[in-house]
Amino acid sequence: MKLLTFIRSNPLFFLGSAMFFFLLYIAFFGKYLPAIDTKLKEVDFLWTENKIPLAPPYEPSEQFAIGTDRLGRDLLSLLVLGAKETLIIVFAIALVRYLLAIPLAFFAHKNKFGVNVVLNWLNGFLSYIPTIILVILLATLPPIVLSKTRPFYLILIIAALEVGRVAEMIKLELNQLSTKEYITGGNSVGISNFRLLRKYYMPFLYGKLLVNFVGDLGKVMFLLGQLGFLGIFISHSFIQTDTGAFGFKNTSLSWPTLLTDAFRDLRGAIWIPFYASLAMTYVIFTFNILAQGIRKLLK
Repeated sequence: MKLLTFIRSNPLFFLGSAMFFFLLYIAFFGKYLPAIDTKLKEVDFLWTENKIPLAPPYEPSEQFAIGTDRLGRDLLSLLVLGAKETLIIVFAIALVRYLLAIPLAFFAHKNKFGVNVVLNWLNGFLSYIPTIILVILLATLPPIVLSKTRPFYLILIIAALEVGRVAEMIKLELNQLSTKEYITGGNSVGISNFRLLRKYYMPFLYGKLLVNFVGDLGKVMFLLGQLGFLGIFISHSFIQTDTGAFGFKNTSLSWPTLLTDAFRDLRGAIWIPFYASLAMTYVIFTFNILAQGIRKLLK
């Protein structure tokens, strides 16, 4: 009875949690499902009823539940096997963003090292330029394009470009908390800034940080989808093609990479961008619903 009462009182939290745990199950245990091809075998051609070889991509059928990609790999297996990598990238970007934003917000709140001025300038400057434009600009710089640690740089870039917004939000919360008696008392006895942040500020920020962090996961997923649509890979390798030309080959299984040929797929293999977009939409809705549920739960 208590569980049913809790669910009725917090339907968004329950729904978001259920969607999130299903996502985790697919990410970590989906590869053990019987219909999943863990080797991602490429099917070069299939014979039609008239004995005519048919090249990929193949539309949804009994053999391929939701079709294949342009290499002939089962699309359902791609989505399931790519779920873990996709979530790791999303969480890594959001986590780095908040780890950078918290100390920046505290230094800006204390007006230390000129961080407040930098933060105001950064937010003012970035407000005129869409984040995706800056990500594309920085991600295509030669040192980053050719770097062996490209995934690390891209995660850092995407996280850093939104760190000003998050830091400003945390700074406003710190400003409000600074008027509380326990904070002024801590300042009066000369407690160090590090202990003040850890013992006095953070315990009252955990809830709001959690809500905003979970909500940001959905925003990161949306941004990665845009980058995939534009052909910006998190990780790739420099290869020589059969014609002798050199180019970059995607080495990631993350969902946004399935949108790389979306313009061409929309005219034929529409199932590829559709199911990739559906998977990313599910993630965005999951984290948005979960964030709203946590916010209401903590009220």
